[in-house]
Amino acid sequence: MFTKVLVPLDRSPLAEQAIGRAAAIARATNATIDLLLVHEVFGTRFSGTPEGDADTLAGEQRYIERIAAELCEGASVTVTGGVHEGPAAATICERARETGADLIVMTSHGRVGLGRMVLGSVADEVVRKSTTPILLLRPIENANDRRAAHHLFKHILVPLDGSEDAEAIIPAAIGLARAARAEIILLRVVAPIPAIVAFDAIIPPAYAPFMPDEVPTARLVSIVAAELDEIAQRLYEAGHVAVESDVVVSERVGAAIADYARTHGADLIAMSTHGRGASRLVFGSVADKVLHDSGLPILLQRPIPVGSEYDLITEPSVFEQLPALSS
Repeated sequence: MFTKVLVPLDRSPLAEQAIGRAAAIARATNATIDLLLVHEVFGTRFSGTPEGDADTLAGEQRYIERIAAELCEGASVTVTGGVHEGPAAATICERARETGADLIVMTSHGRVGLGRMVLGSVADEVVRKSTTPILLLRPIENANDRRAAHHLFKHILVPLDGSEDAEAIIPAAIGLARAARAEIILLRVVAPIPAIVAFDAIIPPAYAPFMPDEVPTARLVSIVAAELDEIAQRLYEAGHVAVESDVVVSERVGAAIADYARTHGADLIAMSTHGRGASRLVFGSVADKVLHDSGLPILLQRPIPVGSEYDLITEPSVFEQLPALSS
């Protein structure tokens, strides 16, 4: 699926940690890696002489050329790259559009959520504005992380919420699964249906105990499980990847997704940033909670809004695209 993988760099070792995983994806999909360094947007503009500014640009260009040469030699992939000046996030998004990149790979900060990441708030802004799928990687902290950084994923968890927006991540998840021969697990988190209890005038409604009604909740789980099974079967037939599905009952969507990932051996979570179903996979809440709590890399896709210059990705169009993956 992937033909161009964009890797934004800022000359920091943390940003460079994205290179190994990007190279593994590029090798598996025969994609080109495009390295991008945005000139002087992470601090104050250079206030010296024009000659000094030219020296800075030349140094940045040499840095990109060195990384590109090392990748070409060590990873045997085709690499392009360059230095571009402008606002960081806007320049990254524009570069992705100009080059036709179908994946952006970046390293996120390890200790906070999406609002504060490596490159300041750049990753946060890129996720909010880019329509290109973005793979956010965790920092390398130990030997296991270092080994994993050069390999592909094997168990990809895809949370859905019943909305078309949430399903926008499916093509990218299928692309990674096909490249790595990985398993996809579709997950729905449904809230328990409350029982109807007699009104008690003494106890204010806000303080009344929550009582789940087990029978309708079980019926809802059965309906959702059947829907997921149907999607899983269609994905398998179209993409020829192993697909399983599961339903979890919980009121805390983000925590339930993170817990499920930990207990079921997921090494990547792929999700939309703006679902509009009952689970409300909304960026800044559920997606942020999953990234912060799961400790796993996360593949994010911002659904393309209706009326934009891009075609809307709907469930039917997703499945129309999938047969091309087997070619």
